[in-house]
Amino acid sequence: MKRFQVVAAGLVFSIMALSFYGCSSSSSNPNVNIGQGCNPVSTDDCFLPFPSFYYLKQDPASATGYRVNYPQGILPVNKAGVALDPAPFNREDGFSPASQILAYFAQGVTPASLPSQNDVAASTLTTSPVQIINFTTGTRVPLFAEVDENTTPDQHQGLIIRPMIKLDNDAHYVVVILDSVQDLNGKPLAAPVPFVYLRDGQATSNGIVEGIRSRYEQLFSFLSDHGISRKHIVLAWDFTTASDSSITGHLISMRDQALAMTPTTGISYSLTVTTFTTDITSSAYNANIYKELTGTFSAPTFLDSKGYLVTDSTTGLPQYVGQAGYPILVHIPWCITDTTLPVPVMIYGHGLLGSNSEMDSGYQEGLINNGPLCMVQIGTNWIGLSESDIGNAASAVMNFNLMPLITDKLQQAQINVIVMGKLAIGALMTDTNMQFNGKPIIGNEIYYYGISQGGIEGVTFMSVDPDIIRGALGVPGSIYSIMMQRSHDFVELASVFNPSYPDPLDRLKLLSLSQYQWDFTDPISFASHVVNNPLPGTPKKQILIQAGLNDCQVPNLTTEILVRTMGIPAMDALPVSIYGIPLQPSPLDSAFTLWKVPDSTVYVPPATNIMPAQDNNVHEDIRRLTEVKDQLGLFFTTGGVVKQTCFATNGCTYFSATSFLP
Repeated sequence: MKRFQVVAAGLVFSIMALSFYGCSSSSSNPNVNIGQGCNPVSTDDCFLPFPSFYYLKQDPASATGYRVNYPQGILPVNKAGVALDPAPFNREDGFSPASQILAYFAQGVTPASLPSQNDVAASTLTTSPVQIINFTTGTRVPLFAEVDENTTPDQHQGLIIRPMIKLDNDAHYVVVILDSVQDLNGKPLAAPVPFVYLRDGQATSNGIVEGIRSRYEQLFSFLSDHGISRKHIVLAWDFTTASDSSITGHLISMRDQALAMTPTTGISYSLTVTTFTTDITSSAYNANIYKELTGTFSAPTFLDSKGYLVTDSTTGLPQYVGQAGYPILVHIPWCITDTTLPVPVMIYGHGLLGSNSEMDSGYQEGLINNGPLCMVQIGTNWIGLSESDIGNAASAVMNFNLMPLITDKLQQAQINVIVMGKLAIGALMTDTNMQFNGKPIIGNEIYYYGISQGGIEGVTFMSVDPDIIRGALGVPGSIYSIMMQRSHDFVELASVFNPSYPDPLDRLKLLSLSQYQWDFTDPISFASHVVNNPLPGTPKKQILIQAGLNDCQVPNLTTEILVRTMGIPAMDALPVSIYGIPLQPSPLDSAFTLWKVPDSTVYVPPATNIMPAQDNNVHEDIRRLTEVKDQLGLFFTTGGVVKQTCFATNGCTYFSATSFLP
């Protein structure tokens, strides 16, 4: 990758520029006061803009050649006086490619002057008020920008720049804000004082500002080459993203270690069997489930007794600790008693802060028994964000140093589900409890179906699981740092997060910083490896995404970013498209589908970063549409593809190619 280095030509350019702008001698140079460890391009906030090259140091041993370098004393402090520890972040070899980019202007910003999420294409033009440009390729990143609406007039209101696709790994980006952005009085936004001196070639007596001047001369030269005049720049900065290996390497290493053990150690399990009856008068009646198996299975664990990953001090990769037991639930439907055996097995991924007990719902039981499917369903708990983690989630948003209690366990959850899949098409196939009339009930045909949190984490699972080819993801999203502010699911957590960090600008910083910790299982990190460019040891997959228009629990915005990054098409026959997502008619190997609940009065969530005031049930109702279930049935079969099941003749309203935005 082309490195951004200070070269002789840049130094000459810098000297010429200073002469051109007529700077005075050092004895009369103005002084700029920069706080200890603060980013020197602005005095409006010590830490911002974020992410910034200023907090990188060279490290030839890293994949990118850099290492993050936050000093003590600049990261947010909670109400109890506990500061966020920079040490975990300083292990990064660059910033998260899913970073939400932040700036702050004390004068305020008029939202209407920012690039709109309703016209993402315009953000890739030279005239866009805010731009992100790849320094190596010159490619502009589609984006929109907004101000934080979770503020009062007397609070710090941050400016958020949201890339609409994951940034490339190990890549160098330049962010630029132009004077077509307006302040709250409708006037061109004024540049921060230190940046003015850099832009206008005026020398200062501040050694920190002068130390970055030659770098900025190269930035201005680059921007000029790409149609941006320095006189119109209000603020510009650059940064390098983390390598793909540093992010995906965690799960790949854990998976490979775990699977290397299973051929010799096997996967032990213990099950309790309940057989149901069709007698409606019996206490053991269940109209859909013939037999239920509950218990535990063993899996290699990488967590210590407190729930944190144990990592190698040299490589930083997770280390095997031992075996641990995790819950398992198996549902065998009645349909197996009247069909040709064996039937497929479906791994189920449950919702946010839920458990595998969601399989007991009438919807899940009916789905695998009443058609269009006849499958055995199996599930475990997605630890990290399961019902047993509610306390950890509350603790983490009150003290972000505890965030790994969530994100480390999510990595272990991925391994648990992979191992459970091996059990399903291994020892369970020959278990006598899994037989009917002496015949095995399940074979080696296996699928994945995840809903909500199970759909989100399901993208990551499908990218690393070595066995399952077809996965259906119900109402998924990506980028937890966005979802946490725009989902109704986080209302209760916000009630403890907000008072713990009273400054809304600090809350934005924490969400953006936390993305690197989420990245180890966030689907956005793995999306480009699912159907294209598979990770080592993983075949290409087929993916069906079924989303709901105006979802209040998983914002449509985060689904759009996911789909665009995955590189899969939207399925429809209509001559319209979503920016960056190709529109193709069915059948398709993989596809994104967007559905609308047949209710014209449904509540529409805000288009800003405010949590929806209510849940409109779109998130739950979509999966229950007959056409959605029919589509699953056509996909979950040998040779299955994504087909259109919604037609005017059956009164269905299908919206795969409408804009996500209200």
